[in-house]
Amino acid sequence: MSRLKKITIMVGLTFGVLTAFISGACIGASAQQKTFPFKSENEAVSKIPGVESIVNMQNVFREIAKTVQPAVVSIHVESTIQVKNPYKQYFNDPFFQNDPFFKFYFGDQDEDIQKKSEAQGSGIIFSKDGYLFSNHHVVANADRITVILADNRQFEAKVVGVDPDTDIAVLKIETQEDLPYAALGDSSLAQTGDLVIAIGNPFGLAGTFTFGIISAVGRPGMASGFQSLIQSDVAVNPGNSGGPLVNIQGQVIGMNSAIQSQTGGYMGISYAIPINLMKEIAVQLIEKGKVERGYFGVYPTALDDATRKSLGLKPGEGVVVSKVIEDSPAALAKIEVGDIILSINGKPIGDPDMLRLMIGNFPPETKIDLEILREGKKIAIAVVLADRNEMNTVFGEKDKPQKDKEQGAKPTSYNFLGAEFAAPSEKDMKKNGVDFGVVVKSVEKGSFFYGVLRPGEILVGINNTKIKDMNAIKEFGEKNKNKKSFVLQIVSGGMLFYKGVEK
Repeated sequence: MSRLKKITIMVGLTFGVLTAFISGACIGASAQQKTFPFKSENEAVSKIPGVESIVNMQNVFREIAKTVQPAVVSIHVESTIQVKNPYKQYFNDPFFQNDPFFKFYFGDQDEDIQKKSEAQGSGIIFSKDGYLFSNHHVVANADRITVILADNRQFEAKVVGVDPDTDIAVLKIETQEDLPYAALGDSSLAQTGDLVIAIGNPFGLAGTFTFGIISAVGRPGMASGFQSLIQSDVAVNPGNSGGPLVNIQGQVIGMNSAIQSQTGGYMGISYAIPINLMKEIAVQLIEKGKVERGYFGVYPTALDDATRKSLGLKPGEGVVVSKVIEDSPAALAKIEVGDIILSINGKPIGDPDMLRLMIGNFPPETKIDLEILREGKKIAIAVVLADRNEMNTVFGEKDKPQKDKEQGAKPTSYNFLGAEFAAPSEKDMKKNGVDFGVVVKSVEKGSFFYGVLRPGEILVGINNTKIKDMNAIKEFGEKNKNKKSFVLQIVSGGMLFYKGVEK
C-alpha cells in the first residue's frame, strides 16, 4: 500500500471518530436536557379541596375576555380648543405695536389661539350594525371621532345623540359587515359584593381587563340628579371612560364613567352608569335625537331622622318641598312649600336625589300620583308633568323668589325658650324670599334652640302651625312652653328646611 493511501485512510478514520464523538456528545446532552427533572405541579395547592372551582372561575374570566373584548373599542377624539393668547397683553402696548421684530414673529393677531387637542376613551358596540355607547365627556366638542376595533380595524364615527345630564353618548359607525356586539344585562339585579370586570383603553392600552367587586349601588350622580351610579373597586383609569362594567355572566351592566381620586388616578373607587338607564337613553337618542324628561317644578330638601320622628314618619321616609317654581306643574297642582312628599305612584321617596331621578325618568305629559303630608294629614295629589326641555329649568328665571309683600308688622320681639324672635324687615323678607314669618334675632348659649336656630333665619312654622307674624309666635309660645319636642320650619337663603329638636 502506498504511503499516500495510508495517510488518506488515517485522516478519514480520524475525522469519522471525531464526528461520532461530537454527535454522541450532542445527543447525550440533548437526552440529558429532556430528562432533567423540572417540577411542573404544586402538589400542596392541587390537593386543596375546591381548587377546581377556582380554576373553573378562571375559565369563566377567560371566556368573558374572549367574547366581550371584541365588542369593546378604543376611541380617539380630535377637537379644537381655544386657549388664551399668552402675548395678548402686548398687542395693545404702544411699545410693541410698531415693532417690526414683534410683528414678524407674532403677527397682528391679538385674539385667543385655537389649538388642536386629542383625547382617548372607550366604547361599547351594542348592535351588529354599528351603534355604540360612550360617555358624553369623551366625545364632547369633537371635530373627528375615530373608533378602533379589537382587530385594529378603524372607522370614523358620527354622533347620533348625547345626553349631558347622564353623561351618555350614542355613536354610529358605518360598515357593510356585521360587527361583534356585547350582551346587555339588567343592572337592577346588581348587588353589593357581585364580581365585576372592566374592559377598556386606559392610557391607550387597548383591551385592558381588570376585575373586582361592586362596592355599592344607587350612588348619587355627579353630573346631575338624573344618575344613580354603581360603585366598584375595579381598577379604572383615564381612557377607561365609556368602557363596559361586566358581570360574571358576561353581560354589560354599566359603563365606567368616573373615579374618585386625590391623585387623578385609580384609588379604589370607580363609578359606572347602569345599563338600564343607558338603554332607555339610547332608544330616545336613536329615535328622536334628544332625551325628553318630565318636569315637576320644586326644590326638594332632605329630612333628618329627628325631624321624621317628630312628624311620625319612619326613618328614610319623605322629602320636603322647599320651593315651588312659579307656573310649574307643581304650582298648578297646588303643591305648597312645606309639603312632605312621601311617595310617587306608590313608590316611597326617601331623599331629593330619588325624587329627581324618578321625575326625570317619566316622559312629559305623564300623570303621577303623589302622597303628601301637609299639616299632619296625608293627602293625595295628581300632577301632570311638563317637558323639561321646554320649561325654564330649576336654574332658570322661574327660580327667582317672588317679590315680597308688605307685612307692616310692629318691630316688637319675643323670647321663646331662649330664642329671640322679631318682626322681619323688608330686607329680611326679600333676602329669604318669603312673605310671612318671624326672624331669629339671637339664640342664648345653652338654651333649648342653641345650635338649631341661627340669627337671620326666618321661622315660618312650628309643629304644623304656621307662624305668620309676631302674634302667631307669641300665641304658640304661651301654649307650648312645656312641650318636649318641636318640628321647626325654617327658611334660609330662599330655601325651606325642617329641623327637629327634643328636650
